[in-house]
Amino acid sequence: MDLTTADDVTDVVKIQLSSLATLITNDGYELVCDQAAQELGWSYPVTVPTKALWMIKRATRHALNILRIASAHKFKFKQVNLQHRFEHYHKLLEEMDKEFEEAINGDLALFAGVDSFRMFGTKIDAGFTYNSFGLDMTYDVSALVNFSPKEDD
Repeated sequence: MDLTTADDVTDVVKIQLSSLATLITNDGYELVCDQAAQELGWSYPVTVPTKALWMIKRATRHALNILRIASAHKFKFKQVNLQHRFEHYHKLLEEMDKEFEEAINGDLALFAGVDSFRMFGTKIDAGFTYNSFGLDMTYDVSALVNFSPKEDD
């Protein structure tokens, strides 16, 4: 699934929230998409399927946070417990954050935005070189060691 704009994310989040989707305004959805993109450090379009999945999951998490904040003012009146809605949102958000943390720890390269060959420093060869006649060319200018990482094309 490609997410070319924040509207694509909004459409999926609305489907996931079902009847709760009407409780969030258009500005709220714009905020949710911005928060997810900023949190992940990604920009649109998102074409990698795993990144698209996490963009949607984090946007949904932020949407539920808006609902949690909206229900925080609920109160307990006689034996009617209206605070349960807040507690349910809170527990759901904790589970989503835990899942996200586990995903980050499981695939650092995806969330760091860094290619794996850039993560582990530089390899420098010993630098000893010899020509086809066996002469030491170690200090010859043409035998300088190239220690920069090579990118795949």
